[in-house]
Amino acid sequence: MDELVALLDDNNRVVGSAPRSVMRRDNLRHSATGVVVRNSAGDIYVHRRTPTKDVYPSRYDFAAGGVVAAGEEPFHAVVRELEEELGIAGVELTRLPEGDYADENTRYHAYLYTCMWDGPVRHQPEEVAWGAWMSPAELVAKFDEWEFMPDTVGLLGSYVRNLTIGEGWDSHAWAEGPWLHRAPRRPEIWPRLLAEVTLLPWLAPQLPLPVPAPELTVDGVRHLMLPGEPLTGGDVEAGRALGAFLKALHSVDPTEAVVYGALDAATATAAKTAELEEFRQQIVPLLPAEVQDQAGQLLDRVAQVRTSLIHCDFGPEHILTVDGRITGIIDWTDAVIGDPALDLCWPLNGAPEAVRTGVLEVYRPTPDLVERSKDWARLSPWYGVHRGLRLDLADEVRNGLREIRDRL
Repeated sequence: MDELVALLDDNNRVVGSAPRSVMRRDNLRHSATGVVVRNSAGDIYVHRRTPTKDVYPSRYDFAAGGVVAAGEEPFHAVVRELEEELGIAGVELTRLPEGDYADENTRYHAYLYTCMWDGPVRHQPEEVAWGAWMSPAELVAKFDEWEFMPDTVGLLGSYVRNLTIGEGWDSHAWAEGPWLHRAPRRPEIWPRLLAEVTLLPWLAPQLPLPVPAPELTVDGVRHLMLPGEPLTGGDVEAGRALGAFLKALHSVDPTEAVVYGALDAATATAAKTAELEEFRQQIVPLLPAEVQDQAGQLLDRVAQVRTSLIHCDFGPEHILTVDGRITGIIDWTDAVIGDPALDLCWPLNGAPEAVRTGVLEVYRPTPDLVERSKDWARLSPWYGVHRGLRLDLADEVRNGLREIRDRL
């Protein structure tokens, strides 16, 4: 049906109506709605429009909404569109600032909201082709990779980007005076946050660079903020400092580390074995036949070594610096008895050459350790493919498989 749409003047007053087809044809100014749907973990529901939509077909979107019909109150349109598009009803809607958008395809005044929903999502088949929950950080990363609705990004992109401040895969974070607070995003993260309260105070005196000293709060942990910004670039001196830090970390007593809260080797091995088995069953068959044996051998090799306390997520985003000087190492949620080569993966295979040189000079890894760090680098794209298969992201799977093949 060619529904009647309310038309607006430049002061957002209703001045008449027109059939939807005419509104689109002449790009007449109208009003529309948008709702960002989040769950209690902080994720945002992202969907892809069907190819039959009359504007921006097959684009990705992170707001449910549509045009306001003639004679319809904007809030009623918000409620209607949310239920029609995603099957969500009976939720409390929180108003966001209104906005205006205009391009060669559409011109409208937007009534914007957000809501929280942990129930099932039911797509309207005529409008939604695919959907999945994504963290704000994951969504923002996709802004440059996927074709999104330009109006949604223009109107709500800054709102989503602001949500990424303090958002991690494992925990929410927020500042309060000199303190940084963290609360788990998922129940299974609680034990790991609690472990930091005992592990890091024991570990800190044994390390040449500062680490947080968390203490327990009602909803998580907090620690005094370390100064600095994530590492960008880096010179030989930075590499030497990282080499000394990793050498000290990997030399602590692993048995004592477990007593103070590090994830023990048996538990970590069980979790890693299950993950690698999923890689073996789901990803290896998708690779070209000529590299499948190499892929299986890679999975075998990375499963073998559990000898040292490791950071387990050692990359530039967790290395703080001020004026090129390293001021601290953060985010210890994944600390585990594992393969020290995993901590060396980025310093030896992804860092600037000057940083790599400094790390090698001080750490002096064995040839076997260097080769295993390359194995961990080869494994990196497998995680993206695994996620793409889980969320039915065909482009991510295809590009990841190509990268796996090239690295093998």
